[in-house]
Amino acid sequence: MRRTTTTPPSASARGRDPRRRFDLLWRSSALVVLLASTWLIVGASLHDASAAVVSAGRTVFTVGGLSALSWWLTARATSSTARTPAPDVPRASEPYRWWQLVLLALSGVSVYTVCSTVAIAFAGPVLPTLVLALTPATVLIAESIMTRAAPPLSTGIGTVLAVGGAVLYVLPRLDGTLGGDVLVGTVSAFAAMGSMAFYGVFFARVNRGHVGPMAPRILPVFAVGSIPLVLWAAIAVIGGEQVRWNVVGLLAVLGVVVYVPVYLLQHRIILTAGPSHAALLGLAVPPLVGLGSALLHLVSVPVPTQLVGVLVTVLCMTLVIRRRQPRGPDDA
Repeated sequence: MRRTTTTPPSASARGRDPRRRFDLLWRSSALVVLLASTWLIVGASLHDASAAVVSAGRTVFTVGGLSALSWWLTARATSSTARTPAPDVPRASEPYRWWQLVLLALSGVSVYTVCSTVAIAFAGPVLPTLVLALTPATVLIAESIMTRAAPPLSTGIGTVLAVGGAVLYVLPRLDGTLGGDVLVGTVSAFAAMGSMAFYGVFFARVNRGHVGPMAPRILPVFAVGSIPLVLWAAIAVIGGEQVRWNVVGLLAVLGVVVYVPVYLLQHRIILTAGPSHAALLGLAVPPLVGLGSALLHLVSVPVPTQLVGVLVTVLCMTLVIRRRQPRGPDDA
């Protein structure tokens, strides 16, 4: 009798798997919608609290939500293993080295949050959005340098045009929105953009090949990254700021209900589709918020130039995303 052997599917075959492509599509769509909702909730909470309290509060509640989820996943895995021993369970990823954890926590949580907040305070809300629109191109260049391989031509062109569409959407909103110190705000915005670009690329590199739940993997990053933010908020409270209970409740919803799934989706996409893909999705958030606010009569209707920018961004994002192949482990 002839023995038959099966070989695992190749990376390209996994990328062509319709189920994996559908998973990437729905995760990408859900991430964009959830990110847009964070803008609205943060805007509402900032009416009754300072940026320091909001930044620290949402991060602390996010850490609490990730802690609860990590504990539940660990307890479930332990119970399942006790009932049905599985000899072929993949080994968990190695713990972060201390310097990796510090770099991830500072770049992805502390520095980004502080710099983006300072940028908005000094230069207004629109200019930082314009600078952050450059993140996908920055990440794509960084990926190419690290892998020593140029991206496909269609990916490069699609990313540049998508960024151009985002800039076209933001520019008409720039007039009359600049703050008192544009130079400080611009430098802070570029620092926030560089920090987040570095975080995406470094997280993908450190966690290459990670198999297993995402919550326990990102919990240490946000726990350490929240420490400077808590100190920042403590200084504000000691200085006399009052924190209302309605703000605490809103921040609890923001951190646990919104940001926990946002970060789980975002980091899974970074590992399965790459940091440039995750950064590209962020371009869809400002137009979505703007269009939604216009439908709710909260802001004026976008001008034709902005609508063209939205159309260019969406079409080019679709082009790049359709060519992007899921490439890594895809565990929930």
